[in-house]
Amino acid sequence: MLIDSLSTAASTNINEDLVTSFTHPDGTLELLVFDGASSVSDRNYLDTGLGDPAWFVLQFSAALKQVATPLLSQADSMQLALQALREQHNSLLQVAAIPCHAWPIAALTWLRVHANGEDVSIYALGDCKSFLLDAHAKVSDLDPYDNPQEGILKSAIEALQQEGLDEQARWARLLPMLRERRVSQNMHPQPSILCLYPQGRFAAREHHIKLKQSDRVLIMTDGFYRLVDSYHLYDTAGLMQACARRGLPALMQELREHEVGKSGGMAVKKADDATVAMLSWQEW
Repeated sequence: MLIDSLSTAASTNINEDLVTSFTHPDGTLELLVFDGASSVSDRNYLDTGLGDPAWFVLQFSAALKQVATPLLSQADSMQLALQALREQHNSLLQVAAIPCHAWPIAALTWLRVHANGEDVSIYALGDCKSFLLDAHAKVSDLDPYDNPQEGILKSAIEALQQEGLDEQARWARLLPMLRERRVSQNMHPQPSILCLYPQGRFAAREHHIKLKQSDRVLIMTDGFYRLVDSYHLYDTAGLMQACARRGLPALMQELREHEVGKSGGMAVKKADDATVAMLSWQEW
């Protein structure tokens, strides 16, 4: 089983995305992509070097690797990993006294390939993408998801652009709305995003599928998917086929070159951290 992955920061800043994988003794493979949400706070509370979003995805990933087993469901593993993270860093979390809008959150997609190599379980929170590319170059969306907040945010950005505001001024005007949204996400009784202090069980999207050895699975953060939904350089099928044919580095380079000199468009950020992982059972 082959894993090809690539993750780059939007600029010289810390990469708040993460891609990681590990294999259990029985052959079960865990492949995860995280997209740490950029902070809407005016400071970092947990790690002034890495920043709180990157700290969170790294620490949660490490805790999950400690607790996950093939016999434990992904949903239960999530709860145990958060408990382990909070216990390991209890002193830091208590001293930090983080306001609710500054609690770090992240999107994630977790692909569990069971030991037989055919049965796959998908656990998803937030807006990472998962697609299947078969031997006939047909693409299937493994985790259809429409983030309702995106439309609200794009409308707000468009209105601010029509006022003639620059990127910095738009951010200042958007900040109260973004902070209110972050509080809502953190305090929701069934959070749909990975958060530090969930108020109940996660409202994750879970799927179970069977794959052929000729299939490829690609998972990515929305920063990489900008090639489709923001820049319209590809449709989904074209992007998946290009990843398989040309390789991930070529598509990442195309993404970054396209972003040079662009304005923020309908996004909060001019560019975003971008991560993609491709899983295959054999070379095509």
